[in-house]
Amino acid sequence: MLPNGLFDVNFFFKRFSMVGSVPKGIASTFQRPFRRAAPVSVSTDTIEFYVGRMWACKKCNFAFNSLSSQACEVCLQPQSPPSVAEPRVTTVAKVGSPESRSPEGHMDDLPDLPGVLSPEHDYVELKWACKKCTLLNDGSSMACVVCGGSKLRSITQVEDLTLRKGEFWACPLCTLRNPLSEPRCMACKAHSAKSPAGPAANNTGVVPRGAVPKQQHPKRHQQKQVVRRGGNAARHGGSRGPTAPKRQPWQCLKCTYANKADSVACEMCGNTRGAPAASLNIEGRLVERASRFSEQPSPISTIDLFPAENCDVFVDDSFPPNDHSLYYQPGKQQQSDGVVVQWLRPHQIKASNDALEWVVFRDPLPSDISQGVLGNCWLLSALAVLAERQELIENIMVQHEINSRGAYQVRLCKDGKWTTIVVDDLLPCDEKCHLVYSQAKRKQLWVPLIEKAVAKIHGCYEALVSGRAIEGLATLTGAPCESIPLQPSSLPSEEELDKDLIWAQLLSSRGAGFLMGASCGGGNMKVDEDEYHRKGLRPRHAYSVLDVRYVDGLRLLRLRNPWGHYSWKGDWADASSTWTPQLREMLMPKGASDGVFWISFDDVLKYFDCIDICKVHKNWTETRLEGTLPPLASMQHLSCVLLTVLEPTEVEFTLFQEGQRNSEKSQRSQLDLCIVMFRTNNQAQPGIGRLVEHSKRQVRGFVSCHKMLEQSQYMVTCLAFNHWHTGIEDPLQFPEYVLSIHSSKHVLVEQIAPPSYVLADAIISLTLVKGQRHEGREGMTAYYLTKGWAGLVVMVENRHENKWINVKCDCQESYNVVSTRGQLRTVDSVPPLHRQVIIVLTQLEGSGGFAIAHRLTHRLANSVGLHDWGPSNTNHWPLIDSKVDGLHAPRLIT
Repeated sequence: MLPNGLFDVNFFFKRFSMVGSVPKGIASTFQRPFRRAAPVSVSTDTIEFYVGRMWACKKCNFAFNSLSSQACEVCLQPQSPPSVAEPRVTTVAKVGSPESRSPEGHMDDLPDLPGVLSPEHDYVELKWACKKCTLLNDGSSMACVVCGGSKLRSITQVEDLTLRKGEFWACPLCTLRNPLSEPRCMACKAHSAKSPAGPAANNTGVVPRGAVPKQQHPKRHQQKQVVRRGGNAARHGGSRGPTAPKRQPWQCLKCTYANKADSVACEMCGNTRGAPAASLNIEGRLVERASRFSEQPSPISTIDLFPAENCDVFVDDSFPPNDHSLYYQPGKQQQSDGVVVQWLRPHQIKASNDALEWVVFRDPLPSDISQGVLGNCWLLSALAVLAERQELIENIMVQHEINSRGAYQVRLCKDGKWTTIVVDDLLPCDEKCHLVYSQAKRKQLWVPLIEKAVAKIHGCYEALVSGRAIEGLATLTGAPCESIPLQPSSLPSEEELDKDLIWAQLLSSRGAGFLMGASCGGGNMKVDEDEYHRKGLRPRHAYSVLDVRYVDGLRLLRLRNPWGHYSWKGDWADASSTWTPQLREMLMPKGASDGVFWISFDDVLKYFDCIDICKVHKNWTETRLEGTLPPLASMQHLSCVLLTVLEPTEVEFTLFQEGQRNSEKSQRSQLDLCIVMFRTNNQAQPGIGRLVEHSKRQVRGFVSCHKMLEQSQYMVTCLAFNHWHTGIEDPLQFPEYVLSIHSSKHVLVEQIAPPSYVLADAIISLTLVKGQRHEGREGMTAYYLTKGWAGLVVMVENRHENKWINVKCDCQESYNVVSTRGQLRTVDSVPPLHRQVIIVLTQLEGSGGFAIAHRLTHRLANSVGLHDWGPSNTNHWPLIDSKVDGLHAPRLIT
């Protein structure tokens, strides 16, 4: 770092570059004037490495110059002529003395490492999982776009040979870690600061503090070293080890951690590596261990991005300090939040209490949180709830102390998958050096760092605008969440609100220690802005629920505005006359707090849309499984979950889909999600049995359901239909899901190939139990499923032994719905003693309303076919082809 906190842009590009071109204009984001670093003197055997179709400068090491560039884009050094023998794709460079190089500069003496492509092989861009932070990267990325971890290090079977603390010295020129036994840097040949030839020779013969004598070094460190620099791996000298069998890295099916290929057990949770087939028994692990990786040694339990001897600070070029990290469209004229003019480190930021030192935590409290100009109250209200329990906040941050290099790791659960995000501590500030976005009082960093990590996983800060507290709670805790509606549904098919039941749920949730947030004036509520303003409420705003109390027949809730001010002004407000001295002493012993207030349950029902509950359990186990939701009834891409319960157990299921914050206008609408659970009717060949439980079908980011299960085997199926017939043909583009299973006792989970016609059998079974019956004629029953279904299912049962039933279903007056048949008008011939799912209508998108109108006409027929109701020689119109056969084919009554 330069004086006054200024940065050397030459150093930034050279030291922190990862894969991909550096965004244009990135240099303009730093304060000027810049001071160029003195050129580093490097011997003629400088590392030369190639990433895709780029070349590396020998002077400043900038590795992402286009082949069309004749000079380095950073230091303007002319490009050296490439060797004709140099590989274009290989990403490993041999570094050593000039004598050890082949005349052409080949890497012929390197072993064939699994996952490293030779020049003769075709280059296939497969995705790879970073070993350091488990992020799934594109095949073209040579380093992790989040933490800079080497692709080679992640996909090969080479052991982690990184030198430990006390076993190395850091080169003062190129920062390479060298063994203590080496007097000169193995990369640039600079002398050690403590070698006899160095500027600070150590002639005392005293072993440096923490050093390990050479003869005591682990044997593996004497043979070879693997060094990670700038997202590339280099193998240094030494003897060759045997080449391991070429096996692929594997992902633990219990915790989703990406393990190296030669691991026989998961490095994160200890789960034994299973067969490559889809079927694997999984036993859940404790929730605390699932999210708090630091309880056991792991690749991400600590951060050591640069040597301790190096005073350099970390700049995250995957989330650079410029407008690309602030907005969806950086070039677009910004509105009220365009006050960010600089990015500053904590010691450069002006705070209200300059006498304090910056810390990560200082006994965090909900009242510490202050919202900035960003409309992300959904996240901050969730943080405020977590701050009531300090251990939950500390679980999110890996580093609990200030990191001198400005690098921090944040644990988040995005779309149902745990991930660890690396961020720097450059924070958006205004011209007066004040934080623009969220902050914590008493000079704490946990709030802006967590906010920055969430912004990073979603692409930019603007992506955090607008949301519900339930999303923030799920992201920060990974725990199952449930939303309790407080307003009656506009759909007549939905259940009526039971106020007493809602109050009982709130009391029991508070007693269980669950976290809660409230949405004010959201959803489909008709909001009178003036009335809300008079009452001190902010419509379309998220509040934290800090307490729920039943006192002397009164139902009261304690809420907090994440702004830290602007409180409720009605009954039970701080200055309200409804307080008695006894109640005030009981509920407000420390007096009023900014932004915190009490409000009656009746007023909550009047002004709030819903209350979100996050079920944080202690000593529960969790399992997470991934799968796809194909836009057709494909047995090849569907999967089911076989759940074995060994003793009575409470289980929470949550089904997640990919979030939509990563782009201003998401290319894909949210899917309708539904979880359905059945008993299995055959343990040898599991199939659909009696319905046990199901979630509502909703067009949301995730849905959930819970059930107390007795000892038995169950089958869980995940459903979605509103993306059928949308033109998605490539299986790689099929939407993916994550199913999380939390249980009070250990359960066994097995992901299996689905039985034939699983969709048809699941919908028929669900409709028989939950649908409305209509006896159309003797021997024929029509079932309609609408309640909690975000659409309609029509299923017809033909109990005649020798007659067919022709059914004409007309739903053409419906709107904002899509049909699994591809049309809103269908004609079918249902065979004797069969049931058939005639049509499934689904709400197209969740933000707008929808209407269902259906008209069913039916008649008996003595023979198969549609006769005069449809084309000749057909039994169904539109035709039931292989894409929908698994859902709409007639099924024999059993």
